[in-house]
Amino acid sequence: MKKDLQGSKSELISSFFKEFSDFKGTLERIIPLRDLSFFIFRVVGNFSETYHPQRMEPLQRLTTLKTLEEHLDQEIAEASGALEDFSRFIKELNRQEDLGGLLEIHAKFMAWASGRFLAEGSIVGLQERLTEFRRHLTLRLIERASDEMAVEGFGLPPTPFAWMALGSDGRGEQLFATDQDNLLIYEATKESQKGLSHLPEALLNQLLRFDQGETIKDIEKIDLTGRYYARFCQKMGRFLDDVGINRCKGHIMPAYDKWRGTLSRWERRLIGKVKYGAGELSILDLNILMDSRYVTGDLTLAGKFLNLLRTYLPENPDILNQIAHSAILMPIALGMFKRLKVKKNGPEKGTLNLKLNGWAPLTILVRVLCVKNRLFETHTLKRLNLLLGHKLLDHKVVQELKEAYYHLMAFRALYQINQLATKHSGSNAIDPLWLDAEGQELLRKSLGSVESFQDQINRSFFGGTI
Repeated sequence: MKKDLQGSKSELISSFFKEFSDFKGTLERIIPLRDLSFFIFRVVGNFSETYHPQRMEPLQRLTTLKTLEEHLDQEIAEASGALEDFSRFIKELNRQEDLGGLLEIHAKFMAWASGRFLAEGSIVGLQERLTEFRRHLTLRLIERASDEMAVEGFGLPPTPFAWMALGSDGRGEQLFATDQDNLLIYEATKESQKGLSHLPEALLNQLLRFDQGETIKDIEKIDLTGRYYARFCQKMGRFLDDVGINRCKGHIMPAYDKWRGTLSRWERRLIGKVKYGAGELSILDLNILMDSRYVTGDLTLAGKFLNLLRTYLPENPDILNQIAHSAILMPIALGMFKRLKVKKNGPEKGTLNLKLNGWAPLTILVRVLCVKNRLFETHTLKRLNLLLGHKLLDHKVVQELKEAYYHLMAFRALYQINQLATKHSGSNAIDPLWLDAEGQELLRKSLGSVESFQDQINRSFFGGTI
């Protein structure tokens, strides 16, 4: 059954995206993103130019105001309807028991969110909807994993734990193509160890690692609470994959030991890397941890973990400089005279990687600049607002980077919608020729803003020596 479920995922999802298979047609629907006055004109028209009460007859004045009221009512009804639709999806999600049913609801929701994005042009609205829906989906699966552990005889989670999001989910910037980027913090107590040690021998054997030579005689030496959560997280990884959130190719999942641990173990990991340059974590791992966000579980435990990150991550400027250095060196997809630079050969000939050669350097540099100055937020746009508020970036730079962010993310969303509609695997390689002249110009301008930001951070961090 699992094999059938996995094999049908892309086909099921694409069945809800058929109306978006024409990329150029889909692109033409994204007018609101390009024209910021679109909705203003739709609601108020030329109201500000025509409404002059001091020169209007009473009936003319009332008619003009009634017309404005009708347009406002329509806009309010559309916004309210979208919120009601979202609530219905959440209710449907919470009623569903079957993993296949949850996958179908997830696919249906993504298609609905695509339609709202194309109608509203709001990339932040799309991100919030997808992030919040998947938060509820995760809650549903954690309930299922807990219940399944109990049914198997291991019991419900024996101690408080916190499930945290990383990556785009941690930033609240999820789009359609997403994978599992999570970590787990849990408490381990003498009581939980003692309780688990009394499990039947058949169950204890399932917590042992026979490939490492462990036997039932070693039970007293083994962190049974940790083994419980290892099994729990393996279930979560499987469940998330089954409902359309793919396993992380980089293994950034709590099914792997590195991304799971007690609060004290997480602190040792951070101290080891930040203070001594050793231990389990790499510099890339620290970069990933900067986007940690609470999803569910024990809020106090999550708060303590986030405080650890805020304490240790800014302490080693050399590590932050290395992360910034790597982002500055990431090539932007612009060539001579700011022309779009595409790959010259290979299977992705004629395309550019919108993530590696545009969006990633922007988010990484904004992240590092915030952490370096002990400004703790996760969403890139909120981070930019913090940097502006603390006068670390000027208003013009922030506005240019925000515009770049809006457009780069919108192009990624459009391509992902098309990929889902045409059953293609998720990719950040896009063909700029699919864009019209205005779209290509927006892409060039956005990439140019990121390139200028790289140069600014180079001069700020390294005196322009890179």
